[in-house]
Amino acid sequence: MKFGLIAFLFFALIIQCFAQSDSSQTQTEQTIEDLLEEPGEETDNSDLYNLIEYYMDNPVNLNTASLEELSRLPYLDISTAKIIIVHRKKYGNFFSTNELYSISLIPPEVIKKILPFISVTEKYKENPQPEPNFINEMSLQMRNRILNDLQQKKGFRDNKFEGNSFHIYNRIKIKYKNTVQLGLLTDKDPGEKSIYDFSSGYLSISNWQNFNNIILGDYLIEFGQGLTLWSPFGFSKGSDAIYSAKKKPSHIKPYTSSTENNFFRGAAADYRWEQATLTGFYSKNLFDANVDSVSGLIVSTPLDGYHRTANELLKRKSATETSYGVSLEYDVIEPLRLGFLYYNSRMDHPFYPSNIFDIKGSNFNYYSTYYDFYISNINIFGEVAYDGTSVASYNGLNFSPSPVITYIFTIRNYPRNYINLHGFGFGERSGAAQNEFGIYNGLRWRSPVGIFNFYFDQFKFPYATFENPLPSDGNEFMSHFSTKPLKKLETIIRYKFENKEVSEIVNSKTEIVRRIKQSLRFDITYNPSNLIRFKTRLEYSKFLIKDAGLSEEGYLVFEDIRAQLLKELLIYGRVIFFQTNSFNSAIYEYENDLTGILGNIGLYGEGIRYYLILRYKIIKKISLSFKYSETYKPKEKTLGSGYSEIDGNLDNKFGLQFDVNF
Repeated sequence: MKFGLIAFLFFALIIQCFAQSDSSQTQTEQTIEDLLEEPGEETDNSDLYNLIEYYMDNPVNLNTASLEELSRLPYLDISTAKIIIVHRKKYGNFFSTNELYSISLIPPEVIKKILPFISVTEKYKENPQPEPNFINEMSLQMRNRILNDLQQKKGFRDNKFEGNSFHIYNRIKIKYKNTVQLGLLTDKDPGEKSIYDFSSGYLSISNWQNFNNIILGDYLIEFGQGLTLWSPFGFSKGSDAIYSAKKKPSHIKPYTSSTENNFFRGAAADYRWEQATLTGFYSKNLFDANVDSVSGLIVSTPLDGYHRTANELLKRKSATETSYGVSLEYDVIEPLRLGFLYYNSRMDHPFYPSNIFDIKGSNFNYYSTYYDFYISNINIFGEVAYDGTSVASYNGLNFSPSPVITYIFTIRNYPRNYINLHGFGFGERSGAAQNEFGIYNGLRWRSPVGIFNFYFDQFKFPYATFENPLPSDGNEFMSHFSTKPLKKLETIIRYKFENKEVSEIVNSKTEIVRRIKQSLRFDITYNPSNLIRFKTRLEYSKFLIKDAGLSEEGYLVFEDIRAQLLKELLIYGRVIFFQTNSFNSAIYEYENDLTGILGNIGLYGEGIRYYLILRYKIIKKISLSFKYSETYKPKEKTLGSGYSEIDGNLDNKFGLQFDVNF
């Protein structure tokens, strides 16, 4: 541990700046940090990293984008999107994305943030270009990654796992003319035997004749507001109070994640004719399930994707889902779009419900209608879905009276018996879309002194949930203020308050009690040049259950550095000090990682954590990355639990990644 700290300080002291940092990588990380809110549990959000990469790989063309397409971008509201379209109609096509800076009504900081997600198709060229050939119209992206824990975990010590401790990931994407794309992916978790334990692939053809997209292989489907069909991951409440409250569907898109569940495997096509868009799909996919050998019923569907032990291998791809569906969207008039959706999913084994509201049966039908209406600076949107038993709905209003103020209001009603197979609805229980009623208000104000974000969310669970045996309710408030008092200095203050009913043992009885969680965060980011950035965070958390006599506090302090070492070397480093009373008052923080990984680390107890990341460009299109991380808790004898338990108080890991982009 001492060597690691010395190395970190050494690199910080010898910084010599000769080149610009990787702006795309930096912007991806900043976008994710703005749109995500640290959940109250450790999660792997690498899928959301893939989502931001998808936006960057498929930028919106400023010269053809509609109001809806522009509003899909992070940081863009209706008012700003309209300003871009009015400018285009008045002055003609954009010659460069930097032309946006000439529009005085758009704040420069907004333009800077959206640049990675937009493009311009050149209308004129000063010099004639050589005739393209097959080779120079192709691009190749390849990523190979290996991760490993340096401390042996209990599952390996007790010989419970059949494979080694390495996590191995391989991905390749080949693209031709931004029209044809081929992708292949393999992934092996620690303890699994085969490096092909999970494999995925697709062939995508875009913008061919009247087809927006044709996909063969693995894909995702997104429509409406996610009540019937959506990706198995998505943004929920975060520091940006506006963006995540309205979903931005992509219809169909290739599946590029290593998460092993809730995607489709087969064929899908998106066809546009005049004002109508017709989408159809067929899928037959195997999934993990624990199937009772006597009754043939599906008892549970584990989502962790682990196939390390003999018992875990028994569940691997033991059930089959066959799905098909169709969607029709129609632009009734320019500002109004209506959509209708039907799909069917059939399992080869019926589900066994553990309670009356659990999923049961083997055949499921879904019907949905959704709408998106723009009038002046108002956007009204929503979806109503029917699963054959009950109706779920999500409706909202987005209002931008000026380029500096945006307000959003949404109301959600998810019945207790609404079954959500492939949806991902907005709510307190992100993605659940069941047994919840909620009202959300969000406001963003770009004031002369900085950007204010506020949201207030009220929610109710009318019936018992997995966590609570009785109905419960709660509310949540967040305020986030960011400002740049100096050109090279940015500060952020965030306060979050959650008041929620939970189950707790009081006087040897389980009761519904009110839990208060508060957190106050202060960030300072200093950029002395384009080549180096320092970031400091101070955070305080408070946990209180008055009826149970529980009152806890937590503190976290970190210092973060990102700098360009020489011309080819980029360094990230962070040292974190934390102290909390227990897991209840844990403080969570997203941290930089190897490209494509987004982990949310929960820190509790007393200790120190640090990590060091090096990214070295071997040549312009080939890079090598390395990460070493270490968590040390001096007062603990073991870390983790179950198969992940470590003897001792040190948890350290390393990762190595190879990226090729031609």
